[in-house]
This record gives sequence, structure tokens and C-alpha cells, in this order.
Amino acid sequence: MPGYLAGGPIRSVATLTARLGHDLHFRIITTDRDFQAKQAYPNVSADTWTNYQGREVFYISPGNMNPGYLLDLIQRTPHDSIYLNSLFSRLFTVYPLKWKKQGKLHAPLILAPRGMLGDGALAIKPLKKKIFLLTAKAYGLFDAVTWQSTSAQESLEIRKRIGKNAHICEISNLPDKVGAVQDLAKIPGELRLCFISRISEKKNLAFAIDVLMETKDVNVVFDVFGPVEDKSYWEHCQAKTASLPAGIRMTYHGALAPEAIGETLGKYHALFLPTHNENYGHIIVEALQHGRMVLLSDQTPWRNLEATAVGYDLPLADKAAFVNAIAEMAAMDQAVFDWRCRACADYIDKALNTETICCDYKKMFNA
Repeated sequence: MPGYLAGGPIRSVATLTARLGHDLHFRIITTDRDFQAKQAYPNVSADTWTNYQGREVFYISPGNMNPGYLLDLIQRTPHDSIYLNSLFSRLFTVYPLKWKKQGKLHAPLILAPRGMLGDGALAIKPLKKKIFLLTAKAYGLFDAVTWQSTSAQESLEIRKRIGKNAHICEISNLPDKVGAVQDLAKIPGELRLCFISRISEKKNLAFAIDVLMETKDVNVVFDVFGPVEDKSYWEHCQAKTASLPAGIRMTYHGALAPEAIGETLGKYHALFLPTHNENYGHIIVEALQHGRMVLLSDQTPWRNLEATAVGYDLPLADKAAFVNAIAEMAAMDQAVFDWRCRACADYIDKALNTETICCDYKKMFNA
């Protein structure tokens, strides 16, 4: 924070430090600007320890983004463990792994891969990632690492890529606190869908547009929110919109600030996110917390959703199933929609046992 363009990994650390900041002393080392941004954050002091909303943060400027500066900073900052919030970051993950192997860092390393070891994630630019994983394992860079997964699915992904003996702590991300569920009118034959995520191949917006191309006899508002991470992919998506049926209206609204997400979700009947892979999916959790159905691929930890009436988790190979799900949601009247909204909020409240999750984090950090 205040960054948000990188999505879930930032939210993961923000909620972790907010919920456990009274019990654990976190010091956060990060960059002085948002993901792919050319300008530094306004009103943030770089290259010194500073306070941001109760968090102790060191924002590194571009001139000091080098291994020597980071190693010196870590070594002279008191710490009991080091938590790496990424996998493929050269400076913030690969170098610390090397330094641990070389004996330059002595504290335990905990690595949260944030879904980067899922099949869908690894299928994007696969060669570079495959070479890194093979090299890292050959040099034993993962030997002394504790992996933090956020679901049983991610634990399987880690063991598949790293090895069956990988040391894993399986702990869900902590959810944000939310307010009351907003009322929203629901007319049969009409549906308001939103896509809230980064515009990239992994999030699979193009597939969502393909599904809507085959959606007939309903009026659908499909609003897209999120930063454009891959411009060529976004151009590909835009080209597809010319073929949308007359009853489908798609509009792009740009990136959405975190504090606006809850209010925005309340304006739609469902979240549509046919992602290639999510280890957790903050936006999925937030949609359910705000009483909104979710239309997802089966590549997230949130499964068997139809059985609990809170949404759909469908295989990407079955486009017709997505089309049918949209038709089913569009056909709902006000009474059914209101009942589904209550079901969503109840489901996620039971699924997220915050007190237990907090205790598990303390154990992982040996606090």
C-alpha cells in the first residue's frame, strides 16, 4: 500500500498486517511506486523507514533497487523471519533465496507463491519459468524454505512443482472486513455482470467475451474494471467486442481503487471471472462477502458453488456451461436473487474462520 495495481498479493499483505499488527511487528520492504508505474507515490518518503497507516514500511527508490542495497537493508534490520510475497521477483525473492543458501541471511524464509505455481499461471511465458524452477531446485534454493499455500489446491501445486517433501504451511488469506449487503433490483431477463481484475491473459477476460458472444435473448450489462497489464491482450479483447450481440453492453471503466470495490460490487448481480488460476482470489471473497454471486472457472479454491447456491465453478473447456449459467442468473426474479445474496454472505462467513486463521499465522511465524 498505497499500491493496488498488482492486485491480490498487495491485499494479502495489507489484510495480514492489519489483522495481526497488534500481535506481530511487521517491517515491510517494497518499491516506492505502484506496479508498472513511472512515478513514485505522492507524499511517501523513500529510502527510509516510515509509517503508512500504522505499518512500518521502507519504500526503495529506483536508484537503490539493487542487490547490495537490499541485502544491507535486510541485514541491519532486526527480524526473526523473512516473508517473501512472490515467487518470480528477481530482487525480492530470487536474491534472498541465494543469500540464505550462501549463509548471508540466517532467519527462516517463508515464501508465499500467490498462485504462481498453478498450471494456468505457468502456462503463460512457460519457458522462462520452467528454467528458473529447474535451476533453483538444482542449486537447492528451496531447501530451507517454508512454503505458505492458501488452499489445498495450492498445496498440491507446490508439491507437484517443488517436490513431495516441500515444507508447506496451508493457511488461508485473511479477509477484509465488510459492511452490510446492498439491495439491488433484479428484473427477469436482465443481468448486471462485472469483471474486476487485472487485464492479462491469466485473468481470461477474452474468454468472458467469447461466452457473451454466445449469450442470446437476455440483456446483459458487462462492466470491466482493472488496470491494463498486457496492452496487446487488451487490444485482442477490444477487437472481440465488435461481435457482441445487441443485448450485450460491455464497458471498460479503468482501474478501481481498493476502497471503491465494495460499493462497486453492490451495483452488480454477479462477478464474472473465468480465470486460468487463482490461489485465493480476494475479489471472489469480497463479492461473496457483499452478497453477490460468482461465475468462475474451476481453477480457484472455491468449488462446488452451485450446491450452496452462491455461484458456479465451471471448466473452461465447457463454454456452453458458462452460457447456461448466465441465462439462469438472468432469469432470476427479485425473490430468488435476494435469497441467493443472503446465501452468498452466509456461505463465506462460515468458510472464513478468521480467529483460527490468525492463530495459524502466529504459529507459522513462531509467535
